[in-house]
Amino acid sequence: MAYPKRGTRLLAGAALVMTAALGAAGCTSAPATPAGAGTSGAGPVSAAEARQVFSAYVSVADRAAVTGDASLALSRVTGVQKQTVDAQLKAAQSGVGELARYRYGAPTFYLPQRDGNPGWFVASVDRTLVSQPGAPGAPGSPNGTAGVPLAVSGRVLMLFEQGSTNSPWLLASTSQLPPGSSVPPLAANSAGYVATVPLTSGAQLASPQITGPLQAAVVDDGPSSPAAKVVAAGSLTTGLYAAARDSVTGLTAPRGDIYLWELAGTHYSTRALRTAGGGALVFYSMYLDSTVEVPAILNKGVPAAGLPITVPGYVDFLLPSGKPAPRLRVDTQQLLSFTAVDPSAGGGKIQVIAMGGGLTYADAS
Repeated sequence: MAYPKRGTRLLAGAALVMTAALGAAGCTSAPATPAGAGTSGAGPVSAAEARQVFSAYVSVADRAAVTGDASLALSRVTGVQKQTVDAQLKAAQSGVGELARYRYGAPTFYLPQRDGNPGWFVASVDRTLVSQPGAPGAPGSPNGTAGVPLAVSGRVLMLFEQGSTNSPWLLASTSQLPPGSSVPPLAANSAGYVATVPLTSGAQLASPQITGPLQAAVVDDGPSSPAAKVVAAGSLTTGLYAAARDSVTGLTAPRGDIYLWELAGTHYSTRALRTAGGGALVFYSMYLDSTVEVPAILNKGVPAAGLPITVPGYVDFLLPSGKPAPRLRVDTQQLLSFTAVDPSAGGGKIQVIAMGGGLTYADAS
């Protein structure tokens, strides 16, 4: 049996999310801020600086993958990327994988106009997997990321952040575009800087801050969700629902147990760039929680042990070794990064175009 889990998402609840989104879809929006409008705070990162940051990261990441140096691997990452690398290191320590090693092409940089927030920029680049034997959730692995098989090579969007003027630049997330997905043209000024979009903007189909909750409604409830009126079907929306429903990731409920899943918000930042068509290219992260448990836990009763719950092989490295098969509950959590196109009002549906991250937590009892 599969019951999509209900819980708190990024906002007060699914009803508020849907009211805001569907209302935005049917009303006239305020005009977008001109792409060349001035910004406050420090100046934006230059193309030369972005190229230097990108090259330094690639060099450090490659050395870390070759040597297996954990400190080096974690020295240039933060946010979703840090949790992803940390999980890879744990897998390597348990003997089921190693740090991914990639080869990168020539990047294209999306340089935001300074909006008063800490510095950030995005590198769009083709990436080729060189080696990552046996690593869980890797591109090309049987389980993929969140059950979605991504190619071992492809275009990725790498979001770099700088916490303050004197802080180092760190890679916060890497999201890969499935075949057929592409980034729309962005609203760049004559100097090449792209306008940012306030997360509460009313110029898009939905405010960028509720892009994640709208996607979550579709992943939790599938094509029948009211959110499907504003979120397009695809491998990263209805595809994630189908993968969860069909237990593609290998977490299955034995007879009598209950299987639940939920895509939920995180505390990591959401950022948005303006597209040339007046929409927003939104970068955000979500948790994908999956649980198999005996019904008494869900019903707040006194649980009695059920049949042994099979733990997928790619989860083992996060659980204590030598313990018997769990009979009450198994929890897994994937920390995922996403990129979505939130169109201007009347410009179609929200398209989720890229995903990254992977398994970061598991528990069993």
